[in-house]
Amino acid sequence: MEEKMKVTFLVNTAVLLEYQGTKLLIDGIYDQNGHCFSNLSPAQWEKLKHGEGEFSCIDYLLFTHEHGDHFSPQRVIEYLTFQTPKAIFMPMYGSKSLQQLSRSIAEKKIPCALLQESICRKTIFKPEKDICIQAFQTRHLDKKYWNVPHFCYLMGFGKKNLLFTSDVDFSYESFSQCEGVSIDAVFVNPLMSCSKEGRKLLDHGVLQAKKEVVYHIPFAQDDSMQIRKMAEQKWRTEKEKKRNVIYFLEEGQTCFF
Repeated sequence: MEEKMKVTFLVNTAVLLEYQGTKLLIDGIYDQNGHCFSNLSPAQWEKLKHGEGEFSCIDYLLFTHEHGDHFSPQRVIEYLTFQTPKAIFMPMYGSKSLQQLSRSIAEKKIPCALLQESICRKTIFKPEKDICIQAFQTRHLDKKYWNVPHFCYLMGFGKKNLLFTSDVDFSYESFSQCEGVSIDAVFVNPLMSCSKEGRKLLDHGVLQAKKEVVYHIPFAQDDSMQIRKMAEQKWRTEKEKKRNVIYFLEEGQTCFF
């Protein structure tokens, strides 16, 4: 019997993946600068930094894009003074802080996949025997952010396939990389889940999955843009329709695939 894949929600789009003893953290190291979404609490950050509890022995760090609510190169540098992952996946191009992180990673001799479109188009990473990672570059939601390198991750764990879309601009992407792939779970933000264009992809298009997981939802005390309120209303509707949708609303929620 195949081992199940465990997903633990931390905050925003930060998720901890566990499969056959391997741990991968996506978009889990950032700070409170430059955004209005929720952050890891100071206590959680200390646990993460020191590798305590569920954060012990994290093998791989993955980042979708360099925005303040997903990825802080400076905090990763701090993290690497305490922990040494097997490898890091992150955009090649970005700020001076990102370049500083690249140099720090090289000095520590940590393998690093520096993502860019030409590399991702022809590369599927196999960090472990039964784990595959395919990153593909997309536009970021909202044209004013199209200059920010943004990557989705299509990840295989044994026979299970999970897609993490982060802040993809779903109105302009075809997701051709997912054609012919049986997706067990697709992780989307509330705007994608609630929009007509998003629903077309999720209900009838290439992103049809056995489960839809909605993340990137602020905690109640941080919901200045009413994103959580919109998501909770949609969640109640989904429950009434008995649709197979999971909403990541609270730190520590888990699900298995």
